Amino acid sequence: MESQQLKDDITKILNAQQLGVLSTYGSEYPYSTLVGFTSTDDLKYIIFATIRNTRKYNNIKEQPNVSMLVDTRSKYIRDFSKAQAVSILGRAEEAEDSEREKFADLHLQKHPYLKSFVQNPNCAIIKIEAHKYIMASKFQE
Repeated sequence: MESQQLKDDITKILNAQQLGVLSTYGSEYPYSTLVGFTSTDDLKYIIFATIRNTRKYNNIKEQPNVSMLVDTRSKYIRDFSKAQAVSILGRAEEAEDSEREKFADLHLQKHPYLKSFVQNPNCAIIKIEAHKYIMASKFQE
């Protein structure tokens, strides 16, 4: 991260938003989907839950490089000048064993309504190790 202010701005956006657009590599095309996510305090990981027999899970198993977009837009025209977006580039994999429990607990602090989903035996907790953050604010900057 370039500065503490930039890190603080990114943290504020990630903590305030519930959903992000996850992009994975598909067999023929990129594939994007909405996911409920959580970030770790140090911004090292982005966490989300998914069922194992989904396209996004299979894409990650085949090609773990992913990106995620998180933004502050709403449905209003003023967003063109005020919206902010954070792109996260990283490598995704399923969290295993004690790490799974730690990340699942963290994820449920932000998304407690996903408890039964996360406890499903077919649910994987995916961690994205963030390699790069790209912040965009003020339209076209």
